[in-house]
Amino acid sequence: MSAPAIPPDDVAASLRAGRDLGPDYDDAIAASLAERLEQTIDERVRHHLADVAAQQPAAPQRKSNTEAWKSPRLIMGIIAMGVLIPLSAIAGAIVGPAGILMSWIGVVVIYVIAVVGIHRA
Repeated sequence: MSAPAIPPDDVAASLRAGRDLGPDYDDAIAASLAERLEQTIDERVRHHLADVAAQQPAAPQRKSNTEAWKSPRLIMGIIAMGVLIPLSAIAGAIVGPAGILMSWIGVVVIYVIAVVGIHRA
């Protein structure tokens, strides 16, 4: 789609009118010509933006807050923390620091496997 342009005849007519009317009307003629140029430029920019918008794919929509709570990572993180706290206490009381470390490693491995497995499916 071609944007409208100011015909060269209009520019020539403005220049002739400026010569015929004299220097008292130069400002008014220049303002009129500038306004028409501005309208033409605005119209061209609108056409260009419409063409660019038509060529670009639609932006993906962001998840709402209610959908963010359904994220598998968040759910698995909450479950992992819920299991890890009592598991750490039990392992720390029975085995000591090595038990705490082993329980943390085990829960992290299960979390990673679950989240990676969910995203592959």
